[in-house]
Amino acid sequence: MARVILSGHGYWLAVNPEYGANATGMAWLGRSGGPTAILRTCADEALLPGMASPVGCFPMAPFANRIDGGSFPFAGRIHALPINRPDENVAIHGLSRFEPFETVSHTDSAIALLHQYRGDVFAYDLLQEVRIDPSGVSMSLTIVNTGEPRPFGIGLHPYFVREADAQLRFDAAVMSQTKERHLPDRFVAARLGPGFSDGACLEGLKGFDAHYAGWRPQQAILDRPEAGIAVTVRTSGAFSNLHVYVPPEGGLVCIEPVSHVPDVHNRRALATFGDLKILETGAALSGSMHLSVAPL
Repeated sequence: MARVILSGHGYWLAVNPEYGANATGMAWLGRSGGPTAILRTCADEALLPGMASPVGCFPMAPFANRIDGGSFPFAGRIHALPINRPDENVAIHGLSRFEPFETVSHTDSAIALLHQYRGDVFAYDLLQEVRIDPSGVSMSLTIVNTGEPRPFGIGLHPYFVREADAQLRFDAAVMSQTKERHLPDRFVAARLGPGFSDGACLEGLKGFDAHYAGWRPQQAILDRPEAGIAVTVRTSGAFSNLHVYVPPEGGLVCIEPVSHVPDVHNRRALATFGDLKILETGAALSGSMHLSVAPL
């Protein structure tokens, strides 16, 4: 599976159209010209068909995160999706993550990739656009409903490289709390969790997994003193919410812009914190993530 390399303005990014339009690495060249990894990097040989592989970022559509039991009610029917994490009895991360995308356009610093999905529950066209310009790297998703009216959501799942002294900063009003299987049970004031508003050290948060709403401004900053850089994540459009996951193995943090609360398909009491968008036939939903790097 051949990767495509984009570069320009001090940034380098690899994306694999044949493997879910996944980004398989991103680096910043810095003032000295030496590369610093921003997203997790993996070789094409590490990409296993239909299986989670150590990529840098992947798109989530037509839903983000988890759906309990892989099913949800809508328009008087129960709609069932494949349960792709049977140990937790959930459908997770959407239907496009491992699928081949068609290359719509490609230059040295930009690419547009399209996945056309036609299923029993969902039918859609998903366009992922990646662009490097002087301001940084942008990743955008646009999903168009080509089937019957359905509730849609989108998201991006980046794995950022971090060192032991890295800190994450952002402001949000509320955060989720869970009882089991990482499914939200309720929302509480964000100040009751880690102190991200002032910058929280991630090394002490291994295994942390929470969803944030009331994310204003839609910006998060990852400070990496050891690497001498700060990575800024900004979002627009449908990406109103933020999901934060700190893998237990260390060295990474997932700062995920998403459009809705996990399993809000079934947890309608939580819809006020981030709902799905009902798309009529031909309607679209779009969101964009912008990454920039600067010296500390």
